[in-house]
Amino acid sequence: MTLVQADLSQAELRVMAALSGDKWMLNALQEGQGDFFDSHMMPICFPQVDLLGLSPVDHKEFRTKVKTVQYGLAFGRQAMAIGIELGISVHEAQDIIDNYLNTAQEFALWREDVMAAATDESKRDFLVSPFGRRFQSEVITKKNKSNVEREALSFLPQSTASDICLTTAIRVHPVIKSEYNSHIVSLVHDAILVECPNPVVANEVGKMIQKEFRKTGEMVFGDLVPFLSAYDVGDSWGALS
Repeated sequence: MTLVQADLSQAELRVMAALSGDKWMLNALQEGQGDFFDSHMMPICFPQVDLLGLSPVDHKEFRTKVKTVQYGLAFGRQAMAIGIELGISVHEAQDIIDNYLNTAQEFALWREDVMAAATDESKRDFLVSPFGRRFQSEVITKKNKSNVEREALSFLPQSTASDICLTTAIRVHPVIKSEYNSHIVSLVHDAILVECPNPVVANEVGKMIQKEFRKTGEMVFGDLVPFLSAYDVGDSWGALS
């Protein structure tokens, strides 16, 4: 038997771009626009750095910084926490954050709206995912207010990305079973793992899931942003990238 695993590419980032309607992010995530972090985020976060002249090691370090900022913001982390994780000063971390949010202004406003809705019952309808899932929280106090805001920030992108994966799996399952004599082994957040009879079939299944991921994204967000994916084939889960 052969395994194929198809993974959505930067699914949560694409969901945040679509939900916030941030024009800069949406444009950067279109096909043919290059890697989001390398081609778009690094230049605006480090305007004084000659990125083309970086060594591979330094390039990896700068890429790690912007990815940590992006996903840190998605989970409501502040400059201090991000700085500690990266081993840089709070001031440097805040500069990177400011450079990013000053460019992705609609994304910045969306984050503020999410945090406001997290603690204001009258605004909770804002925290309903495209699949109808509603954000739920414990009773809000001064002690847990920040935690609730962080949970709300991660709720919409995480739940939506997961539901895009789940919906795709439900749609492809009958075809995978009847036409390819294969079956879904597991869903891991934004990835589908399928057991197939041989590598040839595994590649066909991988390509099919790629197409269906995109179709599901279009069902939810239209043509705002493409939900791209990649797949890998191997004889064991450990062999998959």
